[in-house]
Amino acid sequence: MASDPSSPDTPPGLRVRPVRFWHGPKLVELGSLPPALTVLEWLREEAGCHAAKEGCAEGDCGACTVAVTDLDDAGNLRVRAINACIQPVAALDGKLLATAGDIGEPEALHPVQEAMVAHHGSQCGFCTPGIVMSLYALYEGRRLADDAAISRGEAVRALSGNLCRCTGYRPILDAAQAMCTPDWQGETADGMRERLAQVAPGPQAWMPGEAAEGFDGHARGRFLAPRTLAQLAALRAAYPDSRIVAGATDVGLWVTKQHRALGDVLWIGGVSDLAAIDRIDRDALASTRWDGEVPCLEIGAAVTVEDAWRALAPHFAACGDYFDRFASVPVRNSATLVGNVANGSPIGDTAPLLIALGGSVVLHRQGRERILPLTDFYHGYQKNDLRPGEFIRAVRVPLLGADVEVHAWKLSKRVEQDISAVALATALRVEEGRIVAAGVGVGGMAAVSSRAVRTEQVLLGLLVDLPVVALRDSSGMRAAWQAMHDEFDPLDDLRASAAYRRQAAANLLLRSCLQLARQAPATCLGELAAIQA
Repeated sequence: MASDPSSPDTPPGLRVRPVRFWHGPKLVELGSLPPALTVLEWLREEAGCHAAKEGCAEGDCGACTVAVTDLDDAGNLRVRAINACIQPVAALDGKLLATAGDIGEPEALHPVQEAMVAHHGSQCGFCTPGIVMSLYALYEGRRLADDAAISRGEAVRALSGNLCRCTGYRPILDAAQAMCTPDWQGETADGMRERLAQVAPGPQAWMPGEAAEGFDGHARGRFLAPRTLAQLAALRAAYPDSRIVAGATDVGLWVTKQHRALGDVLWIGGVSDLAAIDRIDRDALASTRWDGEVPCLEIGAAVTVEDAWRALAPHFAACGDYFDRFASVPVRNSATLVGNVANGSPIGDTAPLLIALGGSVVLHRQGRERILPLTDFYHGYQKNDLRPGEFIRAVRVPLLGADVEVHAWKLSKRVEQDISAVALATALRVEEGRIVAAGVGVGGMAAVSSRAVRTEQVLLGLLVDLPVVALRDSSGMRAAWQAMHDEFDPLDDLRASAAYRRQAAANLLLRSCLQLARQAPATCLGELAAIQA
């Protein structure tokens, strides 16, 4: 495609210009790109940079991890680890990119690399560069904050996206805790800001042009990059069949695993209007459902899962483990909360919690909006209520009062980076020792994440002001357990059998209720026998 903005092939209102970013110390400008070209492909095949490796090609193993620096919505510098294998290279526009080959020299290693060597954290060299970059992002965040203390838990969290650790876990964690010292090493914050200013994208919607010759295996298409909500709405109306992409943590797998053509991509990652998290004093839908004045957080469609969870965590203290088990840090740094809701996966981790709370989606089309409860948004597997030209602008997360206990649980075959076999969230209001209002959302139990309406009804009136064993053995608790067990007809698949899912979901409901009991146990049921079917 010609780069002339007056070309008849150029969508109206779009400027055709190269993608501009920094790769290490080098300023890069790329034009005429296929929307499916990933950062990893560009690095290895075009830039000749082989430090980043391809392992799983789906954002799981961590061998491809790189670091990206940009400014957050408040204008603060941030350095994030991301998966290069599924991120479109065009999404690097306006950012700084670094790989393990850019942060040190053989004769002058970066402190992260030095620590890996000193603590014997490096072995084969395939997974090590990705581990280094996960730690580099952690290092840079601490350097910018001038905070050298890293706990073991923080190191474990930072490495959650690096499943391949051939040397072993302890030496790598030792390196993570030893790499930061008051003798910081790296580019100054002013230097980073100056370089970011040189590639700042500006306010106009843009595209790098369609794919030029030489990108074998990539389907042609346009990467449409609006900068404002109005531009996004206009492009969505003009191109209703375009594929909306934010973090590409789902769509990226269509490319790498299914070899699907994306066609025109409408990238919303640069729309500043969608990057905000706002508090609304009264959420009308949630206030009706919970019979009171309920505020909410409205989270824009470009807000990453990591930023969204950080904003939500103070309001949902009991859900910390659930938040941490959502994918990995690199995935959460790219994926958006709205994207996780929009893809409609029956095993998405966001939807069960939002359903339990009475969450909703804000749908936008050409300046007009409507708000739907999340339960009304899903019509069936991969089917939703979006109309032509419409998109999700934000999700609304109700902030329930202190009288409502909120818990969320996830079962999967491993702790980090795994898909749920069953997920369950509960919001339970207790008055005078009894449950008087209930919200229960489940994932992995039906074609879509669902509200357990019958179970909610059985929970009403349940006396929970009892010792733990007495609550477990009460007739009301057993009735609620049975209602949850019988409410859905889940599938048998590789992750779990239908019988396991029924039993597990019912016992997760029991776990939530036991948190309300007198002398409540820890969150594990290991010391207390669960109910059996």
